[in-house]
Amino acid sequence: MPGQGASRTAARPARLRLAAWAAAGCALAAVPGTADEAEFGQLVAEEGAEETYYACTACHSEMIIAQQGKTRAGWADLLDWMVEEQGMAELDPAERDVILDYLAAHYNTDRPNFPRR
Repeated sequence: MPGQGASRTAARPARLRLAAWAAAGCALAAVPGTADEAEFGQLVAEEGAEETYYACTACHSEMIIAQQGKTRAGWADLLDWMVEEQGMAELDPAERDVILDYLAAHYNTDRPNFPRR
């Protein structure tokens, strides 16, 4: 339909700016890890960390995840955007649920696990 592509196109610059900002923040936010963190980088080593780490770090650093703060719905929207606009392979529904549960628990809007120096 006419006009639908325009709204997606209009949203792209903001999304690209956000992605660029997140990537720049990753470069500046080097946080020394501990031996416990080594397996999944900066991700909290809890249930779902392995699935999240391997699904996400195929394309970007785990620091981008650790710096975000989103609700479960926000993470779901971001995954949809990555599939639709960035070429990410669609996740198996069960794996997607595990990842969304993990992200909502550990990287929610209150950002309880935001990396600190």
